Amino acid sequence: MSIRLVVMTLQQLFIANLKRIRKERGLSQMTLSGKCDTTSNYIGQIEMGRRIPSFDKIEKIAAALEIPSYELFTCETREKQKEQKPKTYEYLIKMPVNVKKEITSRMTSIIKKEINASLDPQNY
Repeated sequence: MSIRLVVMTLQQLFIANLKRIRKERGLSQMTLSGKCDTTSNYIGQIEMGRRIPSFDKIEKIAAALEIPSYELFTCETREKQKEQKPKTYEYLIKMPVNVKKEITSRMTSIIKKEINASLDPQNY
């Protein structure tokens, strides 16, 4: 059995996510283009890698897909994120109380230091 490493550019990742999410939503390129005030030709060109949308257009596309714009650039699907949450929750529930207290104490200390540093006038 061989393992194949797939490396995607940011543009390829964006295109793959755009196509996948659009299809998951049951939207045609024409329907999506209507929702984000552009043409179906433009959406098609983006999906073929011939056009690169502006930040404003990416935000409009994300809004039309009803997702945060960063999801167009992530490697994980929502399903994988949902699967991960219960595992993390179960891990935290099973964690010994003394470990939870230690983590909480350390995090609180770090946060206080960061807040104090941000309020120090010498940092400006």
